[in-house]
Amino acid sequence: MMNRSDIEQLTNELIGQAVLMLLKRKVAVNSMALLTQLRDMQDIEGDARRRDAFPLIIAYIEAVVSEKTPSKHQSKKSDQTEIIRMLSGENLKSGQGKTH
Repeated sequence: MMNRSDIEQLTNELIGQAVLMLLKRKVAVNSMALLTQLRDMQDIEGDARRRDAFPLIIAYIEAVVSEKTPSKHQSKKSDQTEIIRMLSGENLKSGQGKTH
């Protein structure tokens, strides 16, 4: 199980790598390009831990882009917390962690 700082670091690393790839290809850096790049990276990722992080990162970016939640600032914090809990194996509904 990953701890919170490891999850945040992995999320930042994957998003950063996606942005760098876009910049190297000299394409526009926007939400849609970032989502496409993250999906492409997910398809070729060999490390299971990193591959498992992509759907959550992609879902978070899609939620921010579509503005599905009422308060952007509050929802961003909530979404980040949700991503961290999901990646660390915590159960969001009950508030208790999974047991293995």
